[in-house]
Amino acid sequence: MDTPGISLCMIVRNEAQHLEQCLLSVQGMVSEIIIADTGSEDNSMAIARRFGARVVRLPWEHDFSKARNHTLQLASYGWILVLDADEALADWKAEELERLLESEHADGYFLPFIHYVGEGFGCEYTTDNVCRLFRNDSRICFRGSIHEEVASSIWSLPGGHIAYARLTVHHYGYLDDELQCKNKASRNLELIRAALRLEPDSVPLRYALGTEYYQQGQYQAASDLLLPLLEEAQPDSGYTADLYLKTAFALQAGGRPEEAEAIYEAGSIRYADFTDLLESYAGLLLEQGQVWRAYPLLQRALDSGDTAHKYPSSSGSGTYRTRLFAGRVCERLFLYAEAIEHYRQAIGYSPDDLAAWEQLATLCLLSGQAEQLTVFTRQLLPALPRRVLSRLVPAALNARAAPWLAALLAAPQLPEDIRQLLQVLLGTLFRDPEQPRDASAALARMRGDTPDHPWVSGYLWALSCRSGGIATAGQGLGRLAELPPGLAAAHRRLAQQQACPAEHRAGSNRMQERPVASPYAEASHSRLPQCPAEEQEDPSVPAEGSFPAPDIGSLADSEHRTDAPLRSTDCSYAAQLLLQAGAWDTLLLLGRLTGAARFLWSRLPLPLLRGLLDAPVSFRLQWCANYIEQSQHYSLPGDAAEWLLYAALAQSCGQLPQLTSADEQTLLQSGSAAAITGLSYHMLLLAAEVHPESSIPATGSIPWLLLVKSALQGRG
Repeated sequence: MDTPGISLCMIVRNEAQHLEQCLLSVQGMVSEIIIADTGSEDNSMAIARRFGARVVRLPWEHDFSKARNHTLQLASYGWILVLDADEALADWKAEELERLLESEHADGYFLPFIHYVGEGFGCEYTTDNVCRLFRNDSRICFRGSIHEEVASSIWSLPGGHIAYARLTVHHYGYLDDELQCKNKASRNLELIRAALRLEPDSVPLRYALGTEYYQQGQYQAASDLLLPLLEEAQPDSGYTADLYLKTAFALQAGGRPEEAEAIYEAGSIRYADFTDLLESYAGLLLEQGQVWRAYPLLQRALDSGDTAHKYPSSSGSGTYRTRLFAGRVCERLFLYAEAIEHYRQAIGYSPDDLAAWEQLATLCLLSGQAEQLTVFTRQLLPALPRRVLSRLVPAALNARAAPWLAALLAAPQLPEDIRQLLQVLLGTLFRDPEQPRDASAALARMRGDTPDHPWVSGYLWALSCRSGGIATAGQGLGRLAELPPGLAAAHRRLAQQQACPAEHRAGSNRMQERPVASPYAEASHSRLPQCPAEEQEDPSVPAEGSFPAPDIGSLADSEHRTDAPLRSTDCSYAAQLLLQAGAWDTLLLLGRLTGAARFLWSRLPLPLLRGLLDAPVSFRLQWCANYIEQSQHYSLPGDAAEWLLYAALAQSCGQLPQLTSADEQTLLQSGSAAAITGLSYHMLLLAAEVHPESSIPATGSIPWLLLVKSALQGRG
C-alpha cells in the first residue's frame, strides 16, 4: 500500500530526547518530513536527517505561528500533519488514514490528544481535540503567537469544515520532569504577556493567561481573568466549555463557592454531557453537604460516558473515575448495593483500579457478600496486577474469607512464596481450625527455607499463642529477636499484662491514635504476606493511608526493654496475626492491654471486623463482656464506631446490645448519620423484644459493620 500523501511539518529545538520516538511513530504514515530547527545545540538535527527529514534553519522570533507557517509553505503534499517532538502517533492505520484523506467534505480533522501529566507516562492524563491534520491550502495557516491554532482559518473559508478523527496522539510534554526541564510555565507567561501588549482585548490570549495561572494553582488570579470572558467568548470557540469548568473550579478553590455554583449550573445547562464539569460540580455540592444533589450529576456523567471527543477531559471521566466517585457518594447516602455496583463497573473499566477494589472488597465483606466478591474476583483474576493482589490478600486473611482466599490463590501473578503460605493457611487454619499443629510444622519448614521473611515467624508466634499462650510462644521462639520489632513489642506487653493484669488495666500505656483514612491502612503496610516484589516494581504508587514502619531501635536493644512504647500499628499487626491463626484468648488479652487508654477495635483494618463476626461464639460473648466493662472509657464522639461494632457482635450472639446514657450521648454527639441510624436500629430491637408478637422488624436493612465503616469515615 502506498504511503498516504501527507507532509509532516515540525519546529524543533533541542529535542534529541523525544524526536526519535516521534519520527518512528510516523513511519509509513507520511510521505515527507519537514523540520524547522530554531537553534538546537544537541544532536536533534542528526536524528532528523537519519529519518530522511528536510531540515531548514529558522531563527526563533518568539512567535509559534510564524515558525509553523514557514514549514507549511515548504510542504509539497495535499495534506499536512503538524506534530511537536514530544508527541507520537498511537498506532495509526494507513488504510483508515487514506479514507479520511479521500473525504470531499472535510478541510481538516480534530485529533484526540492524550496529555500525560504527573510523574510518569501511563498514569494520569488529560485530553483535548486539536486540529493538526488539514489540507495543504495557502489560506489555512496558524494564528496566535502562543497556543497557536489553525481551526479559525479553516472556519473562515467558504464552507470550511473540520471533522473528528479517532486518530490518537500521545503528548509527553506535561510530565513533571518536562515542565521543569523546559521551564514552560515561565516561557509561556512571557510569550502571552508580550502578545497581550499588542492585543490587550484578545479573548483567546486572556483565556491562555488565565489557564496558565490556573495550572500553576494561582486560582484567585485565574478567576479574575476568566470570569469576564464568559460574557465575551463565542459558544463555538472550541474552548468555551473548558472556560466554564476552569472558571468555576478557580472560584471554588479560591473560596467563592456561591459564585462557583452559579457558573457550574450555567455550564451544566449549556454543556449537559460535559462529564468533567458535572463531576467537579458534584464535588462542590459534596463540600457543601448537599449529597442528594451531587448524585444526579454523577448519574448524568455516567449516562454520557466518555465524551473526550467533544470536550477537554481527564483520565476516567465518565467511566471508571466517575464510577468510583459515584460509589463513594452512594455510601454517604447508605445506598450500599448501588455503591457495590458502581465499584464493580469501575473495575470492569480498569481492573487495576486499586481504590475501587478496596472499596468493593470492604463493602462485600462487611455486608456478608463474600460469595459475590469471590465470583467477581475469579472473573478478573488473570487481569489482576500484583499491586492489587498485595492489598486483597491481607483483606481475605483478616476476614477469614476462605473461598475468596482460594480464588486469590489461583492468581498466576501471585509470587510462589506467598502462594505456599496461603496454601498452608487455607489448608489447615481455615479448614481444620482445631488442628493448628500441621500448620506450625509447615511454617517451620518454610522458615528454614526462607529465614528472611518476618511474616513466617509472625505466624509461628500466633500459632504458639493459640496452642499454649504467651508464655509458650516466648519459650518456643527462644529470643524475641526472631520477631519483627513491632510484634516483639506487642509480645512483651502481652507477657506483662498476663503477669500483672491489674496494673495494665489501669492503662499505664497509651497507644497513639490516628484518624482512619483507608480501610486497608494497616493491612497494606503490615508484615502480612502481600507480594513484596510489587513495591519494587511500582514504588511511585503510595498506599492510601500509609504510615512508616515501626522503628523502636535495634532488636538486640529492644529485646530487654520493658518500657518501650506500644504503637497502634504494633497492636494492629499482632491482632491480624492472632485473628488469622485463631488465637482467640490472646486476641482478647491484646484488647485489654490499654483498657483505660482506649484500645479501639474499630480502628483495626475493616476486613478484620468481618473476621471478628466469624469468631467462635464464646469469643464474641467475652468480647462483648469486655466492652461493657470498659465502656465508661468511650465518651468522645469518635468512639461512636466502637459502640456500633459492639452492637454488631452482640446481635451476632443473639444478645440485645446495651445502651447506657453515656453511650447514647456519644452517638448523638458524633454528628454521624450512621450513629443515628444505629440508635434507631437499637430502638427497633427494644420494641421487638417488648412486643415479640408485633410486626416490628427486629433489625434494620443496613448491616451493623457498614454503619461502623460510615461512622469512621464521617459520613452522613
